[in-house]
Amino acid sequence: MSATTTAASDVTAAPVTRDTSLPRRDIQGLRALAVTLVVLSHFWPGRLTGGYVGVDVFFVISGFLITSHLLTNPPQRWRDLGAFWGRRVRRLLPAATLVLLASLVGSVLFLPATALPRIAHETTAAALYVENWSLASSSTDYFAADDLPTPVQHYWSLSVEEQFYLVWPLVIVAALWCARRARGRFPCVGAALATVFIASLVLSLRDTATNPAAAYFVTPTRMWELALGGLVGLAEVRGARLVPRAGRAPLAWLGLAAITAAAFLYDDGTPFPGIAALLPTVGAAVVIASATDGVVGSPDRAWSLRGVQLTGDGSYSIYLWHWPLLVIVPFVLDRPLSWPVKVALVAVAFLLGRVTKAAVEDPVRHSHTLAGPLWRTFLVGGLLMGVTATAATAVGVHEEHAAASATDAVADALRGDTTCVGAGAARHPSTCDFVGTKLLTPATFAKDDKARVYADHCWNSPPFTSRKSCMYGTAHPEARIALVGNSHAGSWEPALADLAEKHDWQVTTYLTSECYTVDAVQVFDDGTGENCLDLARWQIRSVAQGGYDLVVVANRTWRQLEGVPPDKYDATVQELYGDTLSTWTRSGIPVLAVADIPYHPSSVPDCVAEHPDDLTACATPETVAVPHDPLARAARADRSGDVSVLDVTDRFCADHECRGVVGGVIAYFDQGHMSATFSRTLEPDVEKAVMAAFR
Repeated sequence: MSATTTAASDVTAAPVTRDTSLPRRDIQGLRALAVTLVVLSHFWPGRLTGGYVGVDVFFVISGFLITSHLLTNPPQRWRDLGAFWGRRVRRLLPAATLVLLASLVGSVLFLPATALPRIAHETTAAALYVENWSLASSSTDYFAADDLPTPVQHYWSLSVEEQFYLVWPLVIVAALWCARRARGRFPCVGAALATVFIASLVLSLRDTATNPAAAYFVTPTRMWELALGGLVGLAEVRGARLVPRAGRAPLAWLGLAAITAAAFLYDDGTPFPGIAALLPTVGAAVVIASATDGVVGSPDRAWSLRGVQLTGDGSYSIYLWHWPLLVIVPFVLDRPLSWPVKVALVAVAFLLGRVTKAAVEDPVRHSHTLAGPLWRTFLVGGLLMGVTATAATAVGVHEEHAAASATDAVADALRGDTTCVGAGAARHPSTCDFVGTKLLTPATFAKDDKARVYADHCWNSPPFTSRKSCMYGTAHPEARIALVGNSHAGSWEPALADLAEKHDWQVTTYLTSECYTVDAVQVFDDGTGENCLDLARWQIRSVAQGGYDLVVVANRTWRQLEGVPPDKYDATVQELYGDTLSTWTRSGIPVLAVADIPYHPSSVPDCVAEHPDDLTACATPETVAVPHDPLARAARADRSGDVSVLDVTDRFCADHECRGVVGGVIAYFDQGHMSATFSRTLEPDVEKAVMAAFR
């Protein structure tokens, strides 16, 4: 890299007269506020519903500090960039690695084995600072919503910042090179920062509306928040007075009010980080621009409190520790966290943060040994990342081997006498133990024991613009069956596909995620209800015109309908299902409607992993578990003679309880979707119903 000089008109119109060796009290105060909001909202999400905006405050602070540093000390050569990145490594990696390894150990010791593969994967992603992309990928998975949170998923925000630290110096260097070539005729740095800000904000607005789950995590939709802080930093370095002295105090209070308002008014339903993110981020930018240190009547008096400054100083490590404590300790105690325990854990998080700051962050950050030859820093950083990723991978591989061994054991069991295996035990309650004394499908196996339609990508998922269909069975069938519905229909594919091979049938899927099969607009937070309607119409029409010999339909029905009052919902949905069934029967196709299966309040495999010696702990009262299914009611009310109902509730439930484990088989891969193994044990029930439904 050639030497780089800066154009005075672009960057340094006037010097900044303050001691840059000392942290600003207002910024430390903002850090303290940000971490407090995040911690309190995680421990008491129902009280401080929008405390997650504390992360956005951190983004603005980071953008301001890094940009100010890079413009005040512009990199002149590649070594300068290496030195910058080296300081980031020494500052961030040691504490992050300590908490990652501690979280991994705690997970292995106390968390259900079913959670370990995902924890291992996310720990590796966190160690490599790509956790935000990992979560963005899994956030679009409907079934991931019921998974236990991992103790490292809060590393997504650190990943965003690390990616920013990697790219931002290059943006600044390019802008400074432009400034040198333009000789002050073009505001290159300002233009570069503004371009990133605008482009990222536009992308954030678009993706928050169209793909909100992923938009929350990915760096391109968050970069504008850091660039906003960078614009404030640019103004300070140039000596521009963004806030007149008389307005500093009131504007600082106004900025704090904006952050606080967002923390209390926002919740999980707020589209974020779109337009809503402007309130806390602009508020943070205003507080920073006000520069209230020593300003009478400003928040400086509160910022100056020792507790506030210590919290701000240790905010990074406090943030690292609070989430693993919240996730792991309930399993250590084997009960939900009470209010006093939460208070104690918050205190522990703050204490661990301060200890980590003093014992790990500062000594490594100021180490003359590491700060000497730059290669030492990167060597140590690489070793820290490598050790963490290797340890996590070892945990994941161990669990994968356990699941593979379980697969073989299950296959052997199903090849033998299946009379009392799975639903067979429910069919023979007088001779078989309904629950099953020997667990044939371990929890780690059951977690991924899904129908082939998942691996084959047969789903039409949000935003419901695809029209996917899969085919199983013979190419020259004796009969053609359409399997229709949402994810609860997909759980029947293992039983139907096996029967198709046995009887020379062909099964064609028309499956969607969440969206159930009625001709009405269902309510989705991301506004995809119209797309869901178009997809449902495609399912109904394609089946009616497909010349099938039988339709097998199943749905979980839970989303509200647009324009339908809650007290009219059940009757309206039942009527709409009646219309769907009539469309098919009028086309000459008989219909087998499958009543929805019982539903549990939490993941059954996770429950089994927690209570391996007491499988009855994973049962749910029948009054809670059995859903009110409007599809089954509509099918029973049909008078055409061409609609029948398959209801296997009694294969799950006995003595007023619905079991998660039946005949030694874990019946679910989550809390409401049947495992593939249990689906296959229902083949006799399915075969009998299908044969009766054929004309």
